[in-house]
Amino acid sequence: MAASAKGRLVPVLAVAAALAAVLLYRAPFSKSLGGEGCSLLPHDHFWIASERVVTLGRVGPAAVEVKGGLINAIAVGDYRNFVLRRPLLDYGDAVIMPGLIDVHAHLDEPGREEWEGFSTGTRAAAAGGITTLVDMPLNSFPSTVSEETLKLKLEAARDKLFVDVGFWGGLVPENAFNPSALESLLNAGVLGLKSFMCPSGINDFPMTNSTHIEEGLVTLAKYRRPLLIHAERIPDVEDDDGLDGELDPRSYATYLKSRPPAWEESAIRDLQRAMKDTEAGGRSEGAHIHIVHLSDAKASLELMKDAKRSGASVTVETCPHYLAFSADEVPDGDTRFKCAPPIRDGMNRENLWKALLDGHIDMLSSDHSPSAPDLKLMEEGNFLKAWGGISSLQFVLPVTWSYGKKYGITLNQLAAWWSENPAKLAGQKNKGAILPGYHADIVVWKPEAQFELDDSHSVYHKHRNISAYLGKELSGKVLSTFVRGNLVFAEDKHAKAACGVTILAKVDAELIHAMVQAIRRSLLVCAPLQAWSSPASTAMAGTAKLTLLLPTTLTSTVSFPTRVVLKPFPPLQRLVVASAASSSSFQTLSSSHSLETPEARQVRLETESALEWGSVCARLADFAATAAGRAACVEGRVAVGRSRDESERLIEQTAAAVLLSAPLDFGGVEDVSAVVAAATGGRLLAVREICGVGRSIRAARGVFDQLQSLAQETRDGRFSPLLDVLQGCDFLTELVQRIEFCLDSTLSLVLDRASKKLETIRRERRRNIEMLESLLKDTASKIFQAGGIDSPVVTKRRSRMCVGVKASHKHLVPGGIVLSSSGSGATYFMEPRDAVELNNREVKLSGDERAEELVILGLLTSSIADSQLKIRNLMDMILELDLACARGSYALWTNGVKPSFSDSYSSSQSDQSSDYSVYIEGIRHPLLLEQSLMAEDSTVEASEMPIPLDMWVKKDARIVVISGPNTGGKTATMKTLGLSSLMAKAGIFFPAKGRPRIPWFDQVLADIGDRQSLEHSLSTFSGHISRLRRIVEVVSKDSLVLIDEIGSGTDPSEGVALSTSILKFLASKVNLAIVTTHYADLSRLQSVDSRFENAAMEFCLETLQPTYRILWGSTGNSNALSIAKSIGFDQKVLDRAQEWVEKLLPDKQKERQGLLYDSLLDERNLLESQANEGASVLSQVEGLYSEIHLEADDLESRVAALRTRETQKVQQELKVVKSQMDTIIKNFEVQLKNSKLEQYNSLMRKAEAATASVVASHQPNEITFNDDENQSLFVPQIGDKVYIQGLGGGTMATVIETLGEDGSCIVQYGKIKVQVKRSKMKLVQRGTNETATSSSVKPKGRTPKQRSAVVEANQSQDGSVSFGPVVQTSKNTVDLRGKRVSEASYELRMAIDACRPYQVLFVVHGMGTGAVKDCAIDVLRNHPRVAKFEDESPLNYGCTVAYIQ
Repeated sequence: MAASAKGRLVPVLAVAAALAAVLLYRAPFSKSLGGEGCSLLPHDHFWIASERVVTLGRVGPAAVEVKGGLINAIAVGDYRNFVLRRPLLDYGDAVIMPGLIDVHAHLDEPGREEWEGFSTGTRAAAAGGITTLVDMPLNSFPSTVSEETLKLKLEAARDKLFVDVGFWGGLVPENAFNPSALESLLNAGVLGLKSFMCPSGINDFPMTNSTHIEEGLVTLAKYRRPLLIHAERIPDVEDDDGLDGELDPRSYATYLKSRPPAWEESAIRDLQRAMKDTEAGGRSEGAHIHIVHLSDAKASLELMKDAKRSGASVTVETCPHYLAFSADEVPDGDTRFKCAPPIRDGMNRENLWKALLDGHIDMLSSDHSPSAPDLKLMEEGNFLKAWGGISSLQFVLPVTWSYGKKYGITLNQLAAWWSENPAKLAGQKNKGAILPGYHADIVVWKPEAQFELDDSHSVYHKHRNISAYLGKELSGKVLSTFVRGNLVFAEDKHAKAACGVTILAKVDAELIHAMVQAIRRSLLVCAPLQAWSSPASTAMAGTAKLTLLLPTTLTSTVSFPTRVVLKPFPPLQRLVVASAASSSSFQTLSSSHSLETPEARQVRLETESALEWGSVCARLADFAATAAGRAACVEGRVAVGRSRDESERLIEQTAAAVLLSAPLDFGGVEDVSAVVAAATGGRLLAVREICGVGRSIRAARGVFDQLQSLAQETRDGRFSPLLDVLQGCDFLTELVQRIEFCLDSTLSLVLDRASKKLETIRRERRRNIEMLESLLKDTASKIFQAGGIDSPVVTKRRSRMCVGVKASHKHLVPGGIVLSSSGSGATYFMEPRDAVELNNREVKLSGDERAEELVILGLLTSSIADSQLKIRNLMDMILELDLACARGSYALWTNGVKPSFSDSYSSSQSDQSSDYSVYIEGIRHPLLLEQSLMAEDSTVEASEMPIPLDMWVKKDARIVVISGPNTGGKTATMKTLGLSSLMAKAGIFFPAKGRPRIPWFDQVLADIGDRQSLEHSLSTFSGHISRLRRIVEVVSKDSLVLIDEIGSGTDPSEGVALSTSILKFLASKVNLAIVTTHYADLSRLQSVDSRFENAAMEFCLETLQPTYRILWGSTGNSNALSIAKSIGFDQKVLDRAQEWVEKLLPDKQKERQGLLYDSLLDERNLLESQANEGASVLSQVEGLYSEIHLEADDLESRVAALRTRETQKVQQELKVVKSQMDTIIKNFEVQLKNSKLEQYNSLMRKAEAATASVVASHQPNEITFNDDENQSLFVPQIGDKVYIQGLGGGTMATVIETLGEDGSCIVQYGKIKVQVKRSKMKLVQRGTNETATSSSVKPKGRTPKQRSAVVEANQSQDGSVSFGPVVQTSKNTVDLRGKRVSEASYELRMAIDACRPYQVLFVVHGMGTGAVKDCAIDVLRNHPRVAKFEDESPLNYGCTVAYIQ
């Protein structure tokens, strides 16, 4: 009886859980589903698409189907062929991501609408991509600290919300010790509570202490809702040293000292006991603490990390203004930046970013806290009195993106910080992600779009002028915002109607009572199915019973499932259409990494990345038949043998799969791992989910039957490796039969035959509906005949059948109940009196039917949960079989051959490969081969591309040194061997000839690629050495080690020495190591150590091209000069290089070092003398600057006086000219009267000549410089008056000092002194006997256009251009060492563009691998401003000198 009772209790409690999940979180969604004016779109069923959609943990092309306010489906991949017959909004390459959820905003209504308000605040939120806000309980009046004050806030929000809004309640001393008051507030619908540990600035929201908080957490634990805490507390012993003396209230430093980091640290330290209470088994288990707007990234953050590590239920947020600004950037008196806690220094900002990126800070929020502008005291600028709070609601998305780009933040991280994690905090399980079944809360934005927050930018906050972000240049423009499918904002326009809803966590007591009654009734139907009860039922019953005691917590453990659609797709172009949250596949793949150390794991992952193992796995996914198999391949979870025997078993499976005449049919197998896990966790499964489990199990049995049939046909055991996979599996025939008996998988329905009671209920319901419809049709017909309606209407309103009647004719339905009315109010929908009982019976029978269906689903769910181990094992075996078949198909596609593992302890004399540990003929790199196989229109045959390689390594060889030319294929050869080793371990055939043999390696460890990292301060060399150190630490006797360019990136002599030592160490530690090098000394190790073997990449001397073939036992040359010659390099440069090669031979090293040392000493002496000369010039320039500065002090007054004098002079000259012209005109008129007609032309010419004379006499003069013979004889003397070329034609200076034989001298113009060459001066007047008549300067009305003054100043008499001194300083040097090629190219171009004309630029590129140097030379060669450049010399290694025009 006890067992039977337990069995009956399982479906009952499953029903309770499901009903509670429906009833828990309620919100008035009616307006969101197509209400008039709610959306800028005319329809509520459409698709939106983009090349960048953030969903399912990825960013890529996808289309999202929106229907009825929810996300109905997601098409991932090439969606354009999938979306049909529905409106499609294609946003191109704009980003589509989940709408932002801001859990910390102050909207200030009711009571302080002049600060913000629901309408303006939610408008700004929509314009900023925020789709859900959670409003803080304070800054409104009254504060939200009781059920009554929450009602006031709800009333104030009515019809004003453009986005969804939830509410936090307030924890204050008056309700902290009153559980009933808190429960009343929580039951009213607040999502959690908020408290202050310091004065809040609001009178009706007093501060709390840790005792208040601990008591409040006890109540919150029952509801499993969070407590948000403003964690600032004045320490018991406060250091006031920083506040001594007279302080400037306008200084931001003063305000920063008034709220030091110790306040935050003190508060969080005081919360340690409260946080401890939230741990498992604690007094407040189930409650959650959330620290808002963390500013201190030092001690406070460390305390939060400790609390998380100890198991406390805590999270922490920070805000964009702490990540965007630093204290040293805040102008004094600019109170827009005041907030609490304050913005701290730049180092603190960096630490906040690091904590956010590392996951120690969980989310972001705006802390939008506006006020009336006069409270900010912006004119007074008093930080100590101004209202604190930063207005930012509309800008948080572009601010986070703009300031986070330099830290490399990703779109997925942005979605986690602003959507996913805030949704969890607020308890919103249908928000925060783009997944089927979730609210269609979506933001579309353009990360690359830049804009400035100036006066032209639309700002929807109530007071735009109080935001600290005004004037900032940001990236990331919001294009559109969707709230539950409504397009509420697009192109700077909002929807006409405010259709956002209030989000309340509310439980209806009457509905819970009805649910309990349904449970009691359902007890009667358990007897027919009690035989289905199982041990798992008891566990589910216990969970459900515990949950039922706390109905407000049900949503955290129970939810209705949504549908899963997974379809197979052809290779190379897959479209994934999902209608439910994605589920992970079973994690049962064989792995050799379960016990590896973190160091070994890091090296393994780096090796797999370098060898592109993930690409091979991804290609294998194209041949997998099941969703779980494709997911395993794409995620790189392909089985790799943990031992030689396991790898051989995988190889045999692949060999059997190759022999299949037709592919196995995995068509009905689905990925049911998430469904089984949900059933085990106590969630009630939906019909389609249960049917999916049944179909998958039956399909698995079909695969087994197919294999058995093939085995019986052949009888040679060729398919035994595949058949053995499913041998011994339980195909759960009874469970499948039970599911198929109870459920219709095609229509996703519970069949009548599932239980006798269900059959009875449905029969009664059909009879009742027939009676109800007959009655209503008759009534509707009578109403129509009486003129009460245009046509008979029978419909359903509020779950009850009714008829339509005009409002003016409702008397035609006497005693009827009005259920609803049309939008215009002209039509009533009434329930006739005679239909009330029938409707009541329909509602009851409908509820009974649903309850009975849930009972049946609960029992089937229990059966699945009870069989979960068997189902998991069966699906794991199906996955293994699917991957084996995928490996077989891959082998056929690539013409792969079966590898075997060589045995170093035995050999066969008849086998020519027996002397080799590695014996592979004609292997091609799999990924390169794929490119040729996929090139359908390629003219190159697959057999010729890529070039096959032969690999023969003798058994006693431990180190193989491969040398040869650059681009000769050394690295590709090494990668091919490493990848083939991994493939053989995983049972994957690789493309080769014959019967390849290879050792079984327990580890493949590689150092390939440039490990340079600015983030971790690693150069190319230190990056390589760091990885080699880790390899040496984890290597074993059965390992394969691959090292590319060993010892490169440093001094060659030290590189050779270090490389030799490492290789000799590895020779006694590993099975095999393959290294590539350009060091000839390493190739000589073979002559002294038999464990070493050489190989070389072949180079054709006739074509001067590498052949990409490997020559075993040979030593190769780099052939750098030959390669350079083949690509057309200057032969003179190559000849000089050959000379240097000869000089750098070992016997001339010491001589070269001595010469180099002497030259360095000479260079140092030269640089010292140039530095002294530079210091002298600097002193002169500083003196000149002082003179100019003094001259500029009264410049304005002098300019005004000069302008006055010039004006007077011009006016006087105008009077003279006017007088002269009047005289000419009068004379002309007199002569014209007294002259004859034939004298008219003569008079005109005289008048014109007189006018021209007047014009010429007043024409301004310009000075031209003529290079005549006298100029070459001119020798400047002290006192000479000269014109200076470049200072203007009319500017005269005086010679005050002569300097040398070249005639250069110092001249003075006003107070300015400058040194000028003789060729730049023209004599005007001798200072002694000569007069101005000897000057070669001639006035002239106009001069030809001259060249730029800068060019003339830097051009000598012979026409050549003179550049600045070739002296290296920090200002004319650009250091490219340690940078990647792209970074070096960008920085060099920027440095060239910043150079002054005719400047010398030193480009330091270092030695390294030469990549940076090649890039620098290429930039200098092609840049239009580079006149010439000098390559590095023995005295200047690693540096190129460029001359900039």
